[in-house]
Amino acid sequence: MNGVIHLLRDPDAFFECVRRARCARAQGGWLAILSAVCLAVFGCVMGLAHSPEQALSSAVKMPVLVIGAGVLCLPALYLFALVLGTRLGMVQVATVVLSGVGVMALLLLGLSPVILTFVLTSHSYPFFQLLAVGCVAVSGCIGLYYLWRGMERVRLFERASAGLRRGVMGAWFTLYAFVGSQIAWRLSPFVGDPAQPFFWLQPSRDNLYVDIVRALESALGLQSPVGSMQPMWIGGLCLIPLILLVLGSGLVASAE
Repeated sequence: MNGVIHLLRDPDAFFECVRRARCARAQGGWLAILSAVCLAVFGCVMGLAHSPEQALSSAVKMPVLVIGAGVLCLPALYLFALVLGTRLGMVQVATVVLSGVGVMALLLLGLSPVILTFVLTSHSYPFFQLLAVGCVAVSGCIGLYYLWRGMERVRLFERASAGLRRGVMGAWFTLYAFVGSQIAWRLSPFVGDPAQPFFWLQPSRDNLYVDIVRALESALGLQSPVGSMQPMWIGGLCLIPLILLVLGSGLVASAE
C-alpha cells in the first residue's frame, strides 16, 4: 500500500526512484500484490449481482485480465524501448506498467462500495452492466494517465524524438487495449445475467474481432452460405485498425 500512496502523493519522486533502480523490484512486487487484491475485491463485488459462484469466478478473472494483459504486452514495450535507447531493465519497465495498473486497481477498490450498493438494491442487469463498465473505464483512463506520465518521467524512449515517443506509447496502449479486450471476451461473463445459470466461461466465444465482423455481416445481410469462403472484405476490415495505428503514429511523429 505504501508504494501506491507514494505514487499518488508524489509521482515524480516515485518514478525517479524507479529510474535510478533504487526500489523498482520491491515497489513492483508490492504493486502487483496490491493490484491483484484490489481487482479481486472489485470482481467479487461485481459478481455478487449473479451468485456467490459468479463472485468467486470474477474475483479470479479480474486480476488475470488486467495484470495478464500487461504481462503479455510487456515484452513488446521493453524491446521497443531497448531499440529506442532505454537504459532501464525489464523489472523497472514492469514497475512502470504496474504503476498504472495499481492506480486503476486502487480506484476500483474505492468504487466497490458503490457497486455493492446497487447489487443490494437494484435488479436491473443492463444498468448494472453499464455501471460496472463505466467504473472500469474511468479508473482505466486515470491509470493510463499515470502510466503515460511514468513512461515520460523514466525516459523510457531516451533516443526518440518527442513525436516518435508519443507515437510508440500510443501504439502500445492500443496494443494493450487490443489484447485486453480479447482476454475479457474469452473470460466473460464477469457480471453474469441473473436470468441465466452460472458458468465459468461464456460458451461459443472464440475471437472478439471475428465475432464483430460476423455481427456486421448479419446486420448488413452479407452472410456467406455455409461452407463457402468468407468475403474478401473481411480481411480488409481486419486490417483497418493496423492501418489507422500506423497512420496515427506517423502523424504524431511528423508533428514534432
